[in-house]
Amino acid sequence: MSAKAYLDPAGRVVELGEELGAGGEGSVFAVRGRRALCAKIYRPDRAEGRERKLRVMLERRPSWLLRRALAWPVALLTEAEGRAAFAGFLMPLQRGAIEVHRCLVPDERMQIAGWLTQRDLCVLAARLARLVEGVHRAGHCVGDLKPQNILVSPLSGRVALVDADSFQIRDPAAGQVHGCPVLTPEYTAPELCGAEPGRAARTPASDAFALAVLIHQLLLGGAHPFEGELARGGAGGAERIPARIRLGLCPFVPGVTGVRPAAGAIPFATLHPGLQALFIRCFGAGHGAPAERPGAAAWRAALLRAKREMIRCARSPAHLHDKALPRCPWCERRERTGIDLFPAEQRFQRAIARVRDPAAAPEAERIRWLGLHARGRLRDGALSAAERAWLDRAGAGLGLDRGAVARVVKEAAGRATEVRAGGRATGVGAGGRATEVGAGGRATEVGAGGRATEVGAGGRATEVGAGGRATEVGAGSGPARVWLPRGRVVFTSVASIAAAGACAAGVLVTSRLLATPGASPMPRPQPCAVLAQRATIGHTGGTGAYLRAAPSTGSDRHPLPDGTALRLTGRTRVAEQLGWAEVEVVASGRVGWVAALYLVQEAPR
Repeated sequence: MSAKAYLDPAGRVVELGEELGAGGEGSVFAVRGRRALCAKIYRPDRAEGRERKLRVMLERRPSWLLRRALAWPVALLTEAEGRAAFAGFLMPLQRGAIEVHRCLVPDERMQIAGWLTQRDLCVLAARLARLVEGVHRAGHCVGDLKPQNILVSPLSGRVALVDADSFQIRDPAAGQVHGCPVLTPEYTAPELCGAEPGRAARTPASDAFALAVLIHQLLLGGAHPFEGELARGGAGGAERIPARIRLGLCPFVPGVTGVRPAAGAIPFATLHPGLQALFIRCFGAGHGAPAERPGAAAWRAALLRAKREMIRCARSPAHLHDKALPRCPWCERRERTGIDLFPAEQRFQRAIARVRDPAAAPEAERIRWLGLHARGRLRDGALSAAERAWLDRAGAGLGLDRGAVARVVKEAAGRATEVRAGGRATGVGAGGRATEVGAGGRATEVGAGGRATEVGAGGRATEVGAGGRATEVGAGSGPARVWLPRGRVVFTSVASIAAAGACAAGVLVTSRLLATPGASPMPRPQPCAVLAQRATIGHTGGTGAYLRAAPSTGSDRHPLPDGTALRLTGRTRVAEQLGWAEVEVVASGRVGWVAALYLVQEAPR
């Protein structure tokens, strides 16, 4: 099929490149010389009857912005030889995208996009709802909304709908509706159960049912809302999901008694109350009355509100959850199951996501990646059995045998508890506690509240309370400031900071001019002290910081979430009453400037 020549409406020859995918109707190919497009070529027996529908799609296009996120026809293609018969169409190519089902199941999501948090998944769901809303606004229906027809780009957060030629398309000029020829039972609304796919009229309400199922799966670990354990004496013949949809057996809908939530499921109560209400309305009242189901616009609004009302867990920067919950559900789940669904320090995976085939990378690089996986999953220097099993699977995905995986895991665990005399912390617990920082600047305790009971003799602070007051500060000149998570201490020189091992204790050196009790005011800004080669973004209150093109708050910026790993180049500047450090983002290689007060520096080695 790909050896043939095809023509676009302007008579230009369209050359097909590699085959990108194939299905029952035809194949999709890259287009040589046109990187932004791909071509779908129908099988000869399927092309007939499609041309009219596609011409209507070209005439009734959604908005330009929406078309970019849809595999919407751009131009029809005809065969270059013979009778110039209709053959297929050109459409936007969704580069770097994966099927959304790879983000639904935590086990796979953590291997390919482990940096995504619950807030990120909420945003992806809102963007999906926006696309469905746009299709409805144009007068059409998706018809067969399912994970295989949704692509996401984990790096950019972009969402796209493909297989648009199967949408239900309305042609008001001819008074005709071009139907959707397929139905997927697990995403089919109750009123369409058992219907013949090609003749079943779709509505925004039937799309809304499938959308609700997908949002539930995105936010609750891939679980279908009609999954659960059948109660003893429950409805017969309801073992499979389609039967439960038909009978309305949704376990979290009030009054449903035939099925209960699965024992290992993420609790429904984890969700924002507004989302819970929409799910109950969709699968409860909306089961028999489709008009009662919330539409795509309602879902988008509720998802964005849920995103705004999430807070970050104190134990892990990657754990975000609804502010109304009494404790972090992800910490709770890890304690119960041994697996962390949102492990910290996974942004290194963004570099892996740019590699076409990670398993084909050099072995040393794959081992390094797995080591980063392992270190992000350590809790108090140890791994649970479930985490070790997950690392076995992740290692296999990278083409590493079990022996190599075992060596990497052992090394990662060993590094977490190793004691080094050069000023390195022997252990940093989940609450931010440093129990020992080597002999050059011993910090016997640095608690989560920012209290230091002892900092070495080079610049001794016997107590640093939450208000930032130091009861004893060594002698010297050239004041600089060291920030603790909730307090600060003034040392009299950069040298005394280094001697005290303050950076090793997990504190931050900055030069911002803020008054400190008991300290003389600094007459002018002083350059920030860079005492390490690596740092992370922190102390932002969960909002993250910006990578700037120049050391100025007015320069071009790129957002950096808390926990972003950085390499320090050693260059520093003072501008706008701030100390700035030049950094390189480890995951992307991007270089720029960050205000020093947001840099949490690692200990010098």
